Amino acid sequence: MIPSGRRLFTVGAAIWLLLALGLVLAGCGGQSPATAVDDRVTEPADADPTAVAPRLVEPKAIKGMTGTPSGVQEVTVAPARQECYGPFRRMCLIVDGGFFYDEIDGFEHEPGYEYRLRIERYDAFPGQKEPPQDAGRYGYRLIEVISKTRAAVEASEVTVAPARVQCPRTDEICLLIDGQPVPGLIQGFEYQPGYEYQIRYETYDGGLRLLTEVVSKEPAAAVAEEITVGPWRVGCYEDAPITAACIVVNGEPYYGVIEEFPRRHGFEYRLSVERYDLFPGVTGPPPELPSYGYRLLAVLSEMPASSPPSGN
Repeated sequence: MIPSGRRLFTVGAAIWLLLALGLVLAGCGGQSPATAVDDRVTEPADADPTAVAPRLVEPKAIKGMTGTPSGVQEVTVAPARQECYGPFRRMCLIVDGGFFYDEIDGFEHEPGYEYRLRIERYDAFPGQKEPPQDAGRYGYRLIEVISKTRAAVEASEVTVAPARVQCPRTDEICLLIDGQPVPGLIQGFEYQPGYEYQIRYETYDGGLRLLTEVVSKEPAAAVAEEITVGPWRVGCYEDAPITAACIVVNGEPYYGVIEEFPRRHGFEYRLSVERYDLFPGVTGPPPELPSYGYRLLAVLSEMPASSPPSGN
């Protein structure tokens, strides 16, 4: 027979255990704490009639990401990417009006729309004094798509010449569009020299261009010939910076581009090329533009320069 004092202790212990078990079960079935990450981020409705309907965004990169959070910010992402340079040549997002050399984990950019995002910057290599070579210290991940609105756009249909030209007074290379040099790229347009194109594209605020359709692509009329290329570049524009120097073709400054020609500075060349009339039916080209464009067929000879440069 169990003494009465011991019975009371046993009953009390059992009651205490039941209460503790109830609290544990209640905690398992209750709501998550306020600091938990929501699986879904919603895009609010926008009164603007051009805005897309609200949708659910699944920021999968938020879950399971490593790294130490270091800042949340709101940014604007432009409707088209632009060519940029870093460790390699690529197409960058335009964030708050400037090149963004990273990607935003969990964000899928659709050209033609302007975004307002809430993103988080985090230390991608916590515990390391320096990140690996060519890697950034920070990573970025999507928290919320605040808005996604169709951007203001201007549609164009244009003709693209079969060879590019040197952009006037710079050392950049320009597409020749409707007879005018146009710097930069048309996103989505894979240019191939030797063809004349009719294309449609959209231009967004800030000059960003996005291809919508290649209407036609036809081999351009060409004449095969041989040309010489001098070893040095020379000044070809008055009062222009030295970087605007031109190559020398057949003894004359040439403002254009020899497509697919890997020229080496300090070497004289004889080349077999295709020549294209860049302004058919026109008496003369616009100022500071060449009449003809060239595409390399074969390098016939390559020799070190026989004399030192007199200028550039």
